[in-house]
Amino acid sequence: MRRNAGAPARYARIVAAFCAEHHNLAGVGASLAIVEGNGAPFVATAGSACLEGQAVTATTRFRVGSITKLWTAALVLRQVDAGRLGLDDEVTRVLPELAAGVDERAAAITWRQLLTHTAGVPDPSPLELGADWLLGLGERPLWREPGALWSYSSDGYALVGAALARLRGVEFSRLLVDELLAPLGLGDAVIDPHRALQTGAACGHLGRGQQARAFSVVEDLALGTGAARWTIPAGGAIVSAAELVTAVQGLFDPGRSPLSLAARGELLAAEVPTGERPGERYGLGVRVRTSTGGPAIYGHSGATGDFAADLIFVPERGFYAAVLSNDGVPLRATLVTILQEVLDVAPEPAAPMGPAGRYAGTYRADRSGAAVTIAAHGAGLRLSGLGFEVGLEHAGDDRFVAAGRPELGGFTFLFADVDAPASDLRGHAFVGARVE
Repeated sequence: MRRNAGAPARYARIVAAFCAEHHNLAGVGASLAIVEGNGAPFVATAGSACLEGQAVTATTRFRVGSITKLWTAALVLRQVDAGRLGLDDEVTRVLPELAAGVDERAAAITWRQLLTHTAGVPDPSPLELGADWLLGLGERPLWREPGALWSYSSDGYALVGAALARLRGVEFSRLLVDELLAPLGLGDAVIDPHRALQTGAACGHLGRGQQARAFSVVEDLALGTGAARWTIPAGGAIVSAAELVTAVQGLFDPGRSPLSLAARGELLAAEVPTGERPGERYGLGVRVRTSTGGPAIYGHSGATGDFAADLIFVPERGFYAAVLSNDGVPLRATLVTILQEVLDVAPEPAAPMGPAGRYAGTYRADRSGAAVTIAAHGAGLRLSGLGFEVGLEHAGDDRFVAAGRPELGGFTFLFADVDAPASDLRGHAFVGARVE
């Protein structure tokens, strides 16, 4: 708290929650930034940039993972503004490799579908795909017909990056800096891990407390992706909390934005239901929820295992906030406090787990034939198939996580009819429709 003793009274409870949460979670380091209107961002920090190293400062950069997707989507809209592509054009016009795989339906995938996670593209890890990732991805059938189902895919954003680079004849990172980040006041250090390391970027950390192990942002990229730079469009940004909120503020500021009014509207026109939380929709690299009696709240999270990040913003109110940590544990209580104190928005509690019969059954993938069976198991569920069995623990609403298998990610049950059993099971490792 002493480090942030000069915080304005308006943010006193936020800072108290931030410091307490960081302490209670035995965090390594964290930073938050809030900007309202045309003022300078308020920044609070806690802990160390690296284990037993320099304290986190207002300029310390953190990897922010999937928040990068907002910038990738904005870069596509720069090309739309310039007349180089249309959001509903087939991506194969630029990237014919997309149509050369085992699933002929991929030829119909559009830019919009990739950006909204409705293209049906599977999402294997970069370590599974290897160096020839385009070929490896093409050897996997789509999860579903393009446009049929929202299914999160970072590899879909990697395809966007590859297509942009092909379209412009420039490496994606260079294009992002020159056409989007530089106009917003940022340089290549926020997208190049080697340059970020030279500027004192925080280390990522695996483990908690005394068991934590540090990784530089260069080692972090190698650990999570095999140093695959093709993953940058999906999650490569390395920024301070202040840089993040200032850049996103600039993206929607009519006087500073490199995007047209129409393009800014496209970014905020989130129309695709995610099924992950009641009322949540996805746009182009951004999620949106409308709070009861409150404004539409936009944002995105980022998680790399050793870093965690949350971004929320309400452009109509000139409000932008980010909470970053360098130990993989998001500071969600701090985020809730920001919403309560600044926007007067109370958190909406997640719904409890429904009867096991709503979820139990067999689900089969569209083209691969892979299937899993869901059955009741204690207070949760059990998933069998894909060569393993794992317990599923309830995570709120109709979302579950694989117990002891974080690499499998979460699973969400979807309901075409609210009074009937689940129609689909969607996850990072499997997407299938109920067959019995």
